[in-house]
Amino acid sequence: MRSPIVEGKLWGNVEETRSTPSSIKILLRECRGVGITFLIPTRAQRPWSPPVGFQCVYESYFQNETRLWLPIPLLVTSYARRRDAAISQFLNGSLRLSVALMVMAVEVDVSMSVRAFEELTYLKSMGEGLFSIQMRLNYNVIVGHPNRTNHWQCFYFFAKSDGFAFEDPPGDAFRSLWNHDLVDHPDTAVYPKEFIANARAVASLAQESWENITVERIRRVVDRISKRDWRSDLLPLVVGKKRRFLSLPEQSRRR
Repeated sequence: MRSPIVEGKLWGNVEETRSTPSSIKILLRECRGVGITFLIPTRAQRPWSPPVGFQCVYESYFQNETRLWLPIPLLVTSYARRRDAAISQFLNGSLRLSVALMVMAVEVDVSMSVRAFEELTYLKSMGEGLFSIQMRLNYNVIVGHPNRTNHWQCFYFFAKSDGFAFEDPPGDAFRSLWNHDLVDHPDTAVYPKEFIANARAVASLAQESWENITVERIRRVVDRISKRDWRSDLLPLVVGKKRRFLSLPEQSRRR
């Protein structure tokens, strides 16, 4: 067990979870989660204090506002690992964006690798340990998404870090405790460039409405997404590097 008290950091805005065994079982059944081992946090535990071998996730990640699936895809864990963040630090919109871009990318037969994802997006601190991933200004290919998810922080649980819950199970070095100072955007020049064509292909797509990224559409391509071959073992990011983004084409507005 880990203590919910983090020295020098106050996150008093988060209450004890309202999730119950019944609510989690219903959730897992609806999103076809099989073999998932989960724990309901105690009254004292919070998202930043999962037991060793578990990760905290919110129920809303898998509901209609976000539509993430199980096992949690490689892109999510790879991005969190490279930013030295816990998954539970990201707002629903961050996961929603991940879902939409993975679906749109695989439909045009390209891979939404973590490096392509980083070039299309930027990270914004929302305060109190929370972060939001957002599309870069000129490449917003997702529109019509919810502005906020009500009471999303009230329903959370701990999922065991294994192959049933995660496509790429978080190891012992994966962060589960919250981090106030996430690693910044990478220096593009020091990484392999095979992701450039994929990032450009997605950036040039016409805008898609979130309401069209349906559960049925997601399920049609989940297997293809999980079989995409891309490196998840890239070097850790280096704090303090100057940001150098790709020169991507202006997004077309075929609406």
